[in-house]
Amino acid sequence: MKHPNDNITVGKVKCLYSVLRRGWIMPGGQIVTNPLKAQRLAEEMANRMEGI
Repeated sequence: MKHPNDNITVGKVKCLYSVLRRGWIMPGGQIVTNPLKAQRLAEEMANRMEGI
């Protein structure tokens, strides 16, 4: 992320930022408003997909 409202991409996991909901839409549909938590969750999902 270069800007606070950028989309988050980790491996094959992509979390889009929603201006209307003011948060990131996770692949499961949940909205996360904290950028650090969104990044951590995206990394955990990517690690699970890789099998680590």
